[in-house]
Amino acid sequence: MSLARLSFLALLIAPCATVVAQDTAATVQPLQVMGVTITGSKITKDRIILRELLVQEGDTVDAAAIYDKLERSRQNLMNLSLFNTVTVLPLYLDGRHVMIEVTVNERWTIWPAPIFQFADPNFNTWWLTKDLDRVNYGMYLYKYNFRGRNETVYLKAQFGYTRQFGLRYRIPFIDRQQRWGLSIGGSYVEQAEVTAGTINNKRILVDNDEGPNRHEQKADIELSLRRSHDVRHFWRFGFIQAQVGDTVTTQALDYFDGPNADETRFISFGYSLIWDRRDLRIYPRDGHYAEVRIDQLGLGLLGKNAPDITTASTSLRKWWKVHDRLSLALSMRGKHTWGTPSYYVQEGLGYSNFVRGYEYYVVDGESFVLGKGNVVLQLFKPRTQRVEAMPLEAFRTLYFALYLDVFADAGRVWDSRYAEQNFLANEWMSGYGVGLDLVTSYDQVVRGEYTLNALGEHGFFLHFTQPF
Repeated sequence: MSLARLSFLALLIAPCATVVAQDTAATVQPLQVMGVTITGSKITKDRIILRELLVQEGDTVDAAAIYDKLERSRQNLMNLSLFNTVTVLPLYLDGRHVMIEVTVNERWTIWPAPIFQFADPNFNTWWLTKDLDRVNYGMYLYKYNFRGRNETVYLKAQFGYTRQFGLRYRIPFIDRQQRWGLSIGGSYVEQAEVTAGTINNKRILVDNDEGPNRHEQKADIELSLRRSHDVRHFWRFGFIQAQVGDTVTTQALDYFDGPNADETRFISFGYSLIWDRRDLRIYPRDGHYAEVRIDQLGLGLLGKNAPDITTASTSLRKWWKVHDRLSLALSMRGKHTWGTPSYYVQEGLGYSNFVRGYEYYVVDGESFVLGKGNVVLQLFKPRTQRVEAMPLEAFRTLYFALYLDVFADAGRVWDSRYAEQNFLANEWMSGYGVGLDLVTSYDQVVRGEYTLNALGEHGFFLHFTQPF
């Protein structure tokens, strides 16, 4: 090809190349956020919603990252538990300017929720006897999103197995920057039957036909700090006073600190750090959660038969969404106690934390470790269904999802005092099985699991919380 022809082709190509380069530069140029519009929030203040967004008016956002930021913003809003549905979408004004459109459907905020709870550690233990005398009943009166600021107020009146009356007021933000929060509450509890120990990892229940066997008065205040969207700090002070009857102290000599002590009174102080980046807190499928907690029970002030122990606990959880329908999850919890706790303030496995397959056992001790693993298959894609026949807008949006869960757990409790009479203490426990998890509107979870444990025992167990 002659030099003249090459020169002619270069003249033709150069303008086209310039246009392509200009277009490419335009597409990679950052976007300017011109504003945020919010619709559907009849109660919630705009600043509560804006606090959860990762993009704000005036921000400059990389075009390739804007959808990830908006999706995380949507997850933050859903995790407030104020809305049935949330959408966060960009509205492009041109190639360089964008508006953010937030649309929410608010939940009902006033809940006179009935109480029907089993007094045993879990539903499965209660089902062994089906004793209705071992049921708590009453009423919560919740006011969520109080004043449109995501504040929560509740009153509690409970009767039956345990009589309990309580009040709590939680304010997520008390400053203009929406970083500092406050929670304050108190309760009074009395019950006739008290757990005074364990033999063969079964609870020793001490009853008093003449009246309450234990009285408790509790009050606490907690200060929180949220510098970023995912990290929170908590500082708390608590006051506890409790009394038990002679029937308890004769059965459990170390129920409180001090020989044959029938009452205790002490102040506690604690600190927690939480790093929470779950996609959906009620039933996560992607993200992580980490918590470190330290508590000192007994500060030497106003104390009577007070404990003097320090506990440190940690919880690490991780979810991987390897496919739209398949996710993996791992969890590790642990607690260690410095000092010798009285029976009243110690807790091992068998209550809020347990190895699946050991729901019928309680393992007391000063320290424990618990690991869980889940493989979760989505059987039905989460669905949101509108029911226009419902008279209230807050209840017209129904949500449900169904998952198949294959799991394995392992754990151990270290016990220096009661191990001789409890065969599971200082021994490794393990369980594995398969279950179905149903997730419905207003953060309701029902799990049915068939589990086999290391003792060779197997059975079907029902739970009303997420796996971990």
